[in-house]
Amino acid sequence: MFWRKKKGPSSPPQIGCFGKLPATGDFIRFNAGGDELAAFDRWLGGGLDFAHRALGSSFDAAYQPSVGLFIFHGEGKGDEPPTRGMVGAWAASGDNAGRTYPMVVFASYDYGQLVSAGASLPIALWSLLASSYEVATSGRTLPVDAFVDRVSRIVPPSLDDADAAGAGYRSWLTTQSMKALWETGFGTDAGRFWVLQNVFASVEPFIGQENPKTGLCIRLPLGAGDAYAAAVWMDMTLRLSRWKNTLLNAFWVPQQTMLLHLGPPHVASFRELIAPTGYADHVVELCRPPTVDEPTSRRALGVQLDALVARSELTISGFLDGLSQ
Repeated sequence: MFWRKKKGPSSPPQIGCFGKLPATGDFIRFNAGGDELAAFDRWLGGGLDFAHRALGSSFDAAYQPSVGLFIFHGEGKGDEPPTRGMVGAWAASGDNAGRTYPMVVFASYDYGQLVSAGASLPIALWSLLASSYEVATSGRTLPVDAFVDRVSRIVPPSLDDADAAGAGYRSWLTTQSMKALWETGFGTDAGRFWVLQNVFASVEPFIGQENPKTGLCIRLPLGAGDAYAAAVWMDMTLRLSRWKNTLLNAFWVPQQTMLLHLGPPHVASFRELIAPTGYADHVVELCRPPTVDEPTSRRALGVQLDALVARSELTISGFLDGLSQ
């Protein structure tokens, strides 16, 4: 994947955090002044309010154990893409006055570098994701200074060389079969035609349309595939959509499920992360049995995609190459 516009040297990645800790009543910010942070804060704050209203008295039970990983970008100015994006982890938290707000640990990257790394990001930045997750989840009982010190010690991996950053992911793709991917996520490959037909139908209205303005997202399973599965679902979506300059907004719970947004994340998506409904209008739910029979899904795929999906013996690399043709 290639970035279409260079505006000079990329700014280096920067580690930071923002949110609440029980040790204080203040909102904590460390290296958290960028536009991408402001956009994330607006989405997360709106999502918390929505979840509070939707869940009522059951909010605390859903919120308190919640954790997740994410790839996020805000909106650019006019037709321009954003300048930065974020990758990191969040964990439910709150302050000493009882006000809830997650603690978010992240690294901010140049948007062009994130786009160039593309679907390989969950693997290329795995050390960052793992470190952010560990600090966000285990450090919430620390004093503020100690927490910020732990955050400051995280070293975000470089994305200066996108090919090198994605080499491990591309190599892995050549060693794994599509059958293994389907079975890891869904328990069987029997519903694979329905799954891909739904992903294709979701992106079809936006094929070739970079950074579409839609709140639609797709829920997909991860299971033991975890970050590798997240990367493959991102890869499938980007190839089917023919996007070259778009970074997907992705939120996932390790070894469980991910919400993959085609555009800006919906305000109701935070609720769907902590307490999935299974019927939200903006979510294409694929973590369930097929809702139509196989012949119907195969007809909807068309001859070329149907033939490709039928070959579950293909390596994931071979399958993805087929999607790009």
